[in-house]
Amino acid sequence: MDPKEKESKKPEIRNYREEFKDCLSYIDSYWDKITQVQGQDDEQARKIGLPKPFLVPNNDRFPTMYYWDSYFMAQGILYTNRQQLALDTVENFTYLFNRFGVIPNLASFDFLHRSQPPFFSSLIMDAYKAMPNKDKDWLAKHIAVAKDEYKTVWTNERDITMKGLMASFTHRIEGFGLSRYGDRNTGHADPSEAESGWDYTSRFASRADQFLPIDLNCLLFKYEQDFVEAGAILDDDKEKSIWLAASEKRKEEINRLMWNEEKGFFFDYDYVHNTRSDFLSLAGFVPLWAGFASPEQAKRMVQKLASFETEHGLTVTAKESLPEAPDLTNMQPAFRTTIERLLKPKQWDYPQIWPPLEYMTVMGLLRYGFVDDAKRIMEKSVNAQANIFRKHGTFFEKRDGVTGHITSHFDYPNQPGFGWTNAVFSRYIDILEKMEASG
Repeated sequence: MDPKEKESKKPEIRNYREEFKDCLSYIDSYWDKITQVQGQDDEQARKIGLPKPFLVPNNDRFPTMYYWDSYFMAQGILYTNRQQLALDTVENFTYLFNRFGVIPNLASFDFLHRSQPPFFSSLIMDAYKAMPNKDKDWLAKHIAVAKDEYKTVWTNERDITMKGLMASFTHRIEGFGLSRYGDRNTGHADPSEAESGWDYTSRFASRADQFLPIDLNCLLFKYEQDFVEAGAILDDDKEKSIWLAASEKRKEEINRLMWNEEKGFFFDYDYVHNTRSDFLSLAGFVPLWAGFASPEQAKRMVQKLASFETEHGLTVTAKESLPEAPDLTNMQPAFRTTIERLLKPKQWDYPQIWPPLEYMTVMGLLRYGFVDDAKRIMEKSVNAQANIFRKHGTFFEKRDGVTGHITSHFDYPNQPGFGWTNAVFSRYIDILEKMEASG
């Protein structure tokens, strides 16, 4: 073949930033709309005052700072001229914990009884690594608070009293060494499921308080690993040793209870009935995001992508895991209504695509070197999101994995905006651009 002809057949470099510039322009402008300041408590609105500016999920239904939303939104601004907002989020989380002994679900006096999926240590380390000046004093200050959150809220190692409020949680389950979702309303399933962020899902069979979730325990493993890394940065060998031992202990227990060797995947564990779930959800990929899985486990886990992948991204649970509705024709109406409510698909079920869980899966794939899989999913995702944006003029909280369009209503209407969707879209574009540039 003629060298010139061979050269002409090279694939064109895709300019993602130019291709999706209308989407990125909207996202850039939307950050200003969801940046808020509220320095004083608002007792009437039940809002907690925060010392620094903060991002809210959107400028309509969710006008206050949320815990895990804030982490994912920070992913979209860490390496932009809005980086300070990510640092401010860390400051606000520290303030909330120091005042109330918990980083609540949202910054409201009505939600001090529960938290949300814990991402504080990850946010601290991400923000520190993005800092141009790498302020070790800043790192030491906030990582110490994250350790207190880990011990007080998530592992029951101690109670602390803050301004008359006793922070006492029951997340760690004795005899297992692992934690569940479940606020101070011990034994109540709905508040536990709400704390998981997956409100609501068939994954827990309406018994969220009775499961040791794989994602939560990998998030806590990530805390332990973050504390090891912070110890190395701060030249504290004792802390490195303590947290490395803690992470190894947790790793052993997670593998024992939650890894299914036959299926090659991680599942939640029902500690009440001493049985491992077989419900397939993207939570099972969080071990990749956290760096928990072994290379051999990762290879087997990736084979499960087919259970979630559509032409529009990754559904949050697998269709095959949804319960089949029995014939209820002859059942008394009261019982039929209850069973139908229990078995019907919920908003954190197939076919919904939720950007944060898809993002964690993609980041996990990249971490373990499954670059082609990650790229394929990111391209499907940005294409689907761009189609939605160009039809509706905005992004949404979630999307339908079968149609690629916005989803139907569940507990509340699908929300426009939307902070974590915007952040994930822009992060995918950043990553895809780097991939293209590197060949």
